[in-house]
Amino acid sequence: MVELLPRLRGSAPAATARPAPGAPEQRPPAPALPDLAQHLAAFQAALPGSRGEAYLRHRGISLALAQQLVVGYAAPGTWPRAAREWRGGRVVFPHTTPDGRLVNLYGRAVGTAEQVPKAKRHDHLPGAKGYFNAAALHAGAGPLWVCEGAFDALALLAAGVPRVVAIFGVQGWRWAWAREVREVVFALDADAAGQQQGRSSRGRRR
Repeated sequence: MVELLPRLRGSAPAATARPAPGAPEQRPPAPALPDLAQHLAAFQAALPGSRGEAYLRHRGISLALAQQLVVGYAAPGTWPRAAREWRGGRVVFPHTTPDGRLVNLYGRAVGTAEQVPKAKRHDHLPGAKGYFNAAALHAGAGPLWVCEGAFDALALLAAGVPRVVAIFGVQGWRWAWAREVREVVFALDADAAGQQQGRSSRGRRR
C-alpha cells in the first residue's frame, strides 16, 4: 500500500528587519517565488479531466495514485515561469523535505519525447530542491527505492513498490536525509551519469 503524504507545509515567510530610528522606511523585497502552496493547490484541482490526467494515464498512472501523491497539472498560461511555458501544459510534482515542507515545484511538459523539445521538457522553479515523495524516507521498514525522475517513482509505486523517492537528478541524493533508512535500492538511469552516481553512493555507504 502506498503511504499517504503528510499535509504539505509551505515555507515560513522570512522575517523583515525593522529600520533603525530615523531611517527612511524601506519596502520589503519582493518574494523570489509566488506562494508555492497556493500554486500547487490550484494545479491539483486542475488535474482531473485535464491533458495532464490523460498523459498520466497514457504512462500507466491512475488519477487516484497521482492525487494521493499531490500531483497536479499546470494548464497553458498558468506555469509560474512564463519563459518556460509549454503549449500542452505541465504535469506538476512537489519538491518536499523529509519534514513535509514544500520547497519547489517541478513541471514535466505534456507530450512524448518526440513532441516536446528537450529544452522545454523539464522545469524546476528557482530555489532549493527537495525530493518527490520525501515522506517515504520515514515510512515503513522495507528498502527505500531511489529514482532520478518523478515518473520513474510513480511507475514503481503503481507496480506495488511501497517506498520510493525521486531525487530529481543524480546529484540530488543526500545521505543526511536517509539516516533512518536501513536499506537503499538505487534505481538510477542506465546512462553514464546514473551508473557513476550509483557506484559513488555504494562506496560512501560502506
